[in-house]
Amino acid sequence: MKAYKLLPVILVIGTLLLASIAPLASSMATAQAQKTIVLRTHGWWQPPPARRFNPFAPKAIRITGLVTERLAQWIKLTNTFSPELAIGWKVDRANNRVIVYLRKGVYWHDGTPFTCKDVWTTLMLYKVFNRPVWNYISDVKCLDKYTVEYDVKKWSYLLLWYILYFDGEIVAPYHIYGKFAEEAAKATTKAELNKIREEVLKFEPKTIIGTGPFKFVAITPSEVILEKFPKFWAADKVHIDKIVMPYIVSNQVGWQYYLTGRLDYDCFMMPPSVLKQVESKPFAMVVKIYDLSGFALVFNFNNKWLRNLDVRRAIAYAINRTRVAIAAGAGLFDPVVYPTGLLKVMEKPWIWDLITSGVLMKYEYNPAKAAELMKKAGFTKKNGVWYTPDGKPFTLTLIAPGGWTDWMAAANEIAQELKSFGIQVKLLTPDAPSYWSDRWYLGGHFDLAIDFYGVWMTYPWKTFHRIFIEVNNHPRSQVQGPAFTEFFNHVYLPYFKTTINASKLVNILAVTFDKATQKKVTEELAYTVNYYLPEYPIAEKRLVLYANTQHFIWPDPKLNYVLWQNAAGGHLEALAFMIRLGAVVPNPSYWGVSVPMPPKKIPIPQPMTPTTTTMTQTMAKTMTTTQTVTVTKASTQTVTVTKTAYKTVTKTTGGGYGAGWLAAAFIIGIIIGLIIGYAASRRK
Repeated sequence: MKAYKLLPVILVIGTLLLASIAPLASSMATAQAQKTIVLRTHGWWQPPPARRFNPFAPKAIRITGLVTERLAQWIKLTNTFSPELAIGWKVDRANNRVIVYLRKGVYWHDGTPFTCKDVWTTLMLYKVFNRPVWNYISDVKCLDKYTVEYDVKKWSYLLLWYILYFDGEIVAPYHIYGKFAEEAAKATTKAELNKIREEVLKFEPKTIIGTGPFKFVAITPSEVILEKFPKFWAADKVHIDKIVMPYIVSNQVGWQYYLTGRLDYDCFMMPPSVLKQVESKPFAMVVKIYDLSGFALVFNFNNKWLRNLDVRRAIAYAINRTRVAIAAGAGLFDPVVYPTGLLKVMEKPWIWDLITSGVLMKYEYNPAKAAELMKKAGFTKKNGVWYTPDGKPFTLTLIAPGGWTDWMAAANEIAQELKSFGIQVKLLTPDAPSYWSDRWYLGGHFDLAIDFYGVWMTYPWKTFHRIFIEVNNHPRSQVQGPAFTEFFNHVYLPYFKTTINASKLVNILAVTFDKATQKKVTEELAYTVNYYLPEYPIAEKRLVLYANTQHFIWPDPKLNYVLWQNAAGGHLEALAFMIRLGAVVPNPSYWGVSVPMPPKKIPIPQPMTPTTTTMTQTMAKTMTTTQTVTVTKASTQTVTVTKTAYKTVTKTTGGGYGAGWLAAAFIIGIIIGLIIGYAASRRK
C-alpha cells in the first residue's frame, strides 16, 4: 500500500494518541498553574494582645505597602512621588487647596469599593490623633467619589509629603470606621475629640484590612501570612501568591536564614565575615545601598551630670568614632567627620560655608582633652575612676536594642572606651521591640542610648525634627527629659551671636519655600547640634539588602538603583513597590512556571492630572510642586551583585505550559502514525 493511502489511518491514529495524551498534558498544565509561589521575608509582630489590629492603637500591626497603601510612594533618592492610591494631584495656591485624584477600580480586602469617603475617614481620625498634616490643613472634602480636596490653612514646603506619603497611608475604610469619623467631623472642642480618641483606641477590629497587593490572612507567634488579593488594582503585575514572614528580631537568626536560603528578601546587618559567607552562596544577591541614616549616642538630660556641656563634650572626646564604626561593621559604617546631625551627602548643599570657615568642631579622639573638660566640670579621678563633684563614682547606664548586632557591637565598644577613660558604664540590651517602647528608650529609662539620626530624608528638616522635637511620635521631653526641651528652646549660639528656639527653627524649616531661609536655619541647627551635643552622631550606615536569585528574578541594581535605594528606612515598602511594578517575578527555572519577564530598566509611574477639575478619561502629565533636593554622587554606593547559576532564564510572555504540551503531543502522534504507516507499507 502506498504511504499516501495510509494518511487517513495515520491521522486517525495521531488524533487518538493526541486525545489520550491531552488529558495528561492538561493535568500537568493545571498542576503548574496551581503551584503556590511563596516569597519569604521576616516580620517582627506578635499576635494580639501583644500587638493590635487597630491601626490607630499603640503597638498596631502596620504592614505598609504590602497590605495597606499610601496615596503616593515617595521616591527618596529624587524626592519625588509616584502614584499609588492617587493617580495625580494639583496644587492650587490661588484657592488655598490641594486636589487629589483617586484611582478607580480599587477594593478593600473585604471586597468593598474604595472611594473618597475612605480617605476622608482616615483623615478625620488622623485629626483626632493630632497627625502633623493637620498643622497645615483645615478640612478635607469629597468633591466626588474619586476627588479629594484638602483645604490649606498654612502652606508648607513639606505639605505634599504629608498629604501623599507620611499621612497619606489610608488605613480606615468608611464602612468600618465611618461612625468615628462622622463624630470627629461634628466635634467642636478638644474634649469632644479626646472622647472620640478614647472610643477609637478601645475598638478591636477582627482583622487587618487594606487595599494593597496582599491580604492579611493570619498571625501566630512564629509568623505572619499574607495572600495575593485577586481584586488588587495591579493584580496582573503581581506574580507571587503568598508572603510568609517568620518572626525574627535578631540579626544572628536572620543570618542563618540567609545562609540556608530560607528567606527571599531582607535587610539584616552583619559583620564582614558573615557578609562574605552570604555573598559566597550561589543563590544570594547582596545589594549595598546608602541607608540615609546613621547612629548617634543620646544623652538623657534627666541626669544632672549629663546636662553639663563639658561632661557631654568630654564623653565625645573620649570615644574613638573610627573604632566604634569598625566594631559596628567594617566597610558598612563610616565614622562621622563633623557631628552636626546631617548626613555627609547633605553637607555640601547646606553647611559647606560652616565647614570651610572652620566653625564646626570635629571632636576627634582626644582622652587628654576629655580629662581637662571633666576636671573643669568639677570631677576628680582616683585610681583610674572618675568621681562626681559630690564624691560618688561616675556611673552611667547605656542601652542598645538587643538582637541588633551592629548597634550592640558599637555600644559595647563605646562602653569599653568610656570604662578605659574612667567612666563606669553598665550596658543593657533589652530586646528590640521592648527597646523601642516606653519601657526603655522612648520612656527615657537610660543615661546613654543609641538612636538613628539622618532618618531617611535628604532635606534637613527630618533629622532636626527627630533630634529636637520627637522620635517615633514621642516628644523629646519624654525621651530626654523636660530639661532638654527647656534648654534648646532658648539657647545662645556664639558664632551667630543670637539666641534661638530650636523647635521653632525646625518648624520654619518645614514650611518655608525660601532657599536662603532654609539654608540659614539649617546652618543654625547644625551648629547647635555640633556646639551643644544634644546627641553625638558617630557613624553613617550602608544598608545590606539580601535577595534570593534562585527563587526570584530581581531588578538589576545597576539599572534600577532608585528602587533599591527606596529600602532605606522602609525595606518592606520598597519590596511592595517592586512587586507592584512587576519587577519581582518567580524564577521559572525554580518554580517551573511561565511568567512575563520585566524590562531591564523598570519605569517608575508618574503622576497624572485631568485636564479639567472633574475626572475624565484623558490624562495629562503634571509636575508636583515639591522642590527636588539635589543628591550628589556620594549618596549612592557600589552595588555588589553575586552572580549565580540561577539567573534569569529565557524571557516568556505568558501562556503557560498547556499549549506547549498539546503541540508536542500532536507532533508525537503524527510521528508515531507515520512510523506505523511505514511499517504497514513494508509488510505489504
